Amino acid sequence: MGPFPIATGQRKFIILAVDYFTKWVEAEPLAKITETNAKQFLWKNIICRFGIPAKIITDNGTQFTGKVFTSFCKDFHIQLVHTAVAHPQTNGQTEVTNRTILKGLKTRLGKAGGQWVEELPNVLWAYRTTARTPTGETPFNLCFGTEAVIPVDIGVPSNRVQTFDFSKNEEELRTNLDFLPEARDIASLKTAAYQQRIARHYNRRIKPRTISIGDLVLRSLEAAGKGPQRNKLSPL
Repeated sequence: MGPFPIATGQRKFIILAVDYFTKWVEAEPLAKITETNAKQFLWKNIICRFGIPAKIITDNGTQFTGKVFTSFCKDFHIQLVHTAVAHPQTNGQTEVTNRTILKGLKTRLGKAGGQWVEELPNVLWAYRTTARTPTGETPFNLCFGTEAVIPVDIGVPSNRVQTFDFSKNEEELRTNLDFLPEARDIASLKTAAYQQRIARHYNRRIKPRTISIGDLVLRSLEAAGKGPQRNKLSPL
């Protein structure tokens, strides 16, 4: 995702991955998204933290289609799937997450776009600890079986913080983990129901169009050339 205003270390891009089920997101700012950087991100942020994934869906950028990245995935028996060219909807989950992260950065930064690297961890934390609409759960809870203690719990002590008992903590965590499979099953059902609602809403609005050979159509063209420098945090 990018480009963003150039930050420290010449960083102006974000490489991002999101788990399709829990909605947990990992992201890292980079100066360039190369094959080597993509491989290192997959190793450090995904495999070393959560284990080897069964499948990864990426766009058709050369950093994901080149020999370095594809061979790395092959070595770990990771199924690598590339989206259709010029059709980002194929990887809709990542597109939705990109918009959410971008909105969070714009909201926090205002005009101070160059500080986006410093704000990125805060935006990711907010995303991970906020319930997502499809699952009704926070990504943090679906990953770890418990909710994170967030600043608001400390500022105005919540019941959870006030009643915390060290002697019972280990037992309560084990109980939470016992209930985690059930919570994930419920989240899976909610996600399926949400997708059905979205599909029905879309199908009611869509009007099928039949285009035949020889029909005139409008095509969007972007003129090449020098213009105002814009980035992901530029105002609309």
